Amino acid sequence: MRRKAVQIATGVLAAIGLCATSAQAQGYSVYEHDACAMGRAGVGVASPCSGGSAIFFNPAGIVTGQAGKWNVSSGVTMIPPRGSFVPDGGGTATDLVNNNIPVPNIYVTRQIGSRFAVGVGMFAPYGLTTEWPTTSPGRFLSYEATIKGIYIQPTVAFRVNPRIQVGAGIDIVRSAVDLKQRVDLSSQTFPGTPYTFGTLPQTSVPAGTDFADARMHGTGTAYAAHFGIIFRPTDALSLGARYMMGTTIEGAGYAGFTQVATGLRLLGPLSATLPTGTPIDAIVAGQFTTGGRMVTQTVTAEIPMPSQLVAGFDLRVMTGLHLMADVQLTNWSAFAQLPLTLGVIGPDTLYEDYVNTVGFRTAIEYAVTPKLNVRGGFLMHGAAAPDHTVTPLLPEAARKEVVIGAGYQLTGGIRIDAAYQIIKQSDRRGRVVDWKPGDGDVNTGVYKFSANLLGVGASFAF
Repeated sequence: MRRKAVQIATGVLAAIGLCATSAQAQGYSVYEHDACAMGRAGVGVASPCSGGSAIFFNPAGIVTGQAGKWNVSSGVTMIPPRGSFVPDGGGTATDLVNNNIPVPNIYVTRQIGSRFAVGVGMFAPYGLTTEWPTTSPGRFLSYEATIKGIYIQPTVAFRVNPRIQVGAGIDIVRSAVDLKQRVDLSSQTFPGTPYTFGTLPQTSVPAGTDFADARMHGTGTAYAAHFGIIFRPTDALSLGARYMMGTTIEGAGYAGFTQVATGLRLLGPLSATLPTGTPIDAIVAGQFTTGGRMVTQTVTAEIPMPSQLVAGFDLRVMTGLHLMADVQLTNWSAFAQLPLTLGVIGPDTLYEDYVNTVGFRTAIEYAVTPKLNVRGGFLMHGAAAPDHTVTPLLPEAARKEVVIGAGYQLTGGIRIDAAYQIIKQSDRRGRVVDWKPGDGDVNTGVYKFSANLLGVGASFAF
């Protein structure tokens, strides 16, 4: 009982502080925070887009040299994750529930003189959203996870000289999460009943018997920082780098449990007070009331948020034509273990064992006319999750992504941008049951995933 209930709480606390969707990048990170940058496959550390999204992609880039100018930009990326789990042996596939998830962003910057700028941005660099049918094989780990949250980043930037700009910002992270899971009765041992329900012939509880629906909710706040630099050694070449500090979310929430009827009865007596034919639902009902183990209870945990280091270049090949590329290192090894404590059940640890990842992004942008820019790019990266951590909560794998986009200057101060991105994720074997060190390979099927993203945005300068 203790282990299974801890599993339920672990999933949600692992997600406290994470936000948006699993349809994006390594692990549970998200990189589509601006339609202009999205059209470049996320490349932008050496030469950010002219809207305020430089606050995320490189804080140094918010200095434009246009004294007294305000810029307000906002956009949304629509993410429709599609996927399935196919069990070994050619069994029936289970599809993700179709969703269309909006991920918004907004930035405001102000130029003060020609060398100084300030701004604030709101975006979501980490998170996930997955939803499976309540009958899915992995429902005892997760059948629905919805995490919502934002990073708010006040930013300052300074042009040191015509060739060098620097910038920095403080990240204020606020997030909330809901997770739903089922609990399997066959592996439960309750206080006062020193047997496991699935091991006695009298109980007749087959593996995979739902007897509780668990809903978890949690919130967390943390702080981090961004730093960036842009160096232009020549008029045609720009180099850039940014670093986003890692942080730890100290999450707090609650776990609530609702009994699910099994309709099962004892096939043989367990005691004088539990004769043959006693409804098993009546035997376990006390666990959902005061004094039981499956009552509403608090959950606390500390969850690491990885640091990011990005470096890249932007080369102007000819007038209006730019080639650019970024490389990104994400410190996913910080996501190794998740210690947590439940108010009734007590402490436990979830093992994730993520590994650091390197991602590569390349892009091209061409000014067709003074008002119209077209863009395209390609990105690829490996998986942060090891084989034993691929689950319905986050069925992650290596990805290759292609994107196209365009921007149009409607007036002197208004620009609109759009981008379309195709994500192809490698098929990945994964599990639908719990895992702990020493369990060996518990993967029993293949997760498939893909998504086509649409991003739109507008920028207003005045």
